[in-house]
Amino acid sequence: MNKFLNIIIISLLSMNIYAFDGKDEIITKLTTVLPAGAKIIDLTMTPVAGIYKLDLEEMQSVYVSSDGEFLIIGEIFQITNQGLLNVTELERNEERKNIISSLDNSELISFPAENELFSVVVFTDIDCGYCRKLHSEISEYNNLGISVNYAAFPRSGLQSESYSKIVGAWCSEEPAQTLTGLKQGRDMNLSYCENNPVEKHYGIGRKIGVTGTPAIISSSGQLIPGYVPAKDLLSRLQG
Repeated sequence: MNKFLNIIIISLLSMNIYAFDGKDEIITKLTTVLPAGAKIIDLTMTPVAGIYKLDLEEMQSVYVSSDGEFLIIGEIFQITNQGLLNVTELERNEERKNIISSLDNSELISFPAENELFSVVVFTDIDCGYCRKLHSEISEYNNLGISVNYAAFPRSGLQSESYSKIVGAWCSEEPAQTLTGLKQGRDMNLSYCENNPVEKHYGIGRKIGVTGTPAIISSSGQLIPGYVPAKDLLSRLQG
C-alpha cells in the first residue's frame, strides 16, 4: 500500500477516536428501531459532515445521519487529486485485518508454502464446489509461495449437514487430511468435540462481510470473494 493510502487510513482512524455530542441520543433512538438481535457496537465519525458509521455485531457497518433519522447502506468515496478513493473499503480492510490477526493459528487448518511470500485466510465450506476446486489446486498456491489457512464457514448455517462435516474436520486428530478427504467427497470416520472454533469462525466471517465461499482474506485485510486461480491470486496479492 502506497504512502498516500497510509496517510488516508491514519487520518480516518484518528477521526474515530473522538466522542461527539448527541452520540448517546442517536444510539438510544436506533436501539428502538433496529431488528431484533442487532447489537450496536459503536457509532463513530466519518469524513462526511453529518454522517456517522454504525458498527453492528456480526453485521456489516452502515451509516446514519446525525439526527438519527436516516440509515444509509453503501460506500463512501472521497474525491482526490488521484481519483476516487473508496473510504469505506479502506476502513473495512483495516477492520478485517485487525479481526483476522486476532485468530490463533492453532484454530486454522493450514497448508503452508515452503517459501512463503504471502499468507491468506480462506473461509471455506465442505460442500461448496468452488471450495473443492480451490483445494484441489492447493499445491499450485503453495508452489507460488502462497500459504493457505482455512477458517470454517458452513454456508448453510450452524444446523446443517455441512456444519457437522466441517466440525468433524476441525475435531480430527489429522485436520488437514480429514478436510482434504471431505472435500474430495470421501466418507471419513469423523469425531466430534465441543471445543471447536467453527461457530466462532462463522460469526467472524459474517462480521467481516463473508456471504459465500470461498472467501479469501489477504494479510492487508482485503476481501477477495470466490475462487481465484493461483496465478491470478498471486498477481492480486502483489498489486
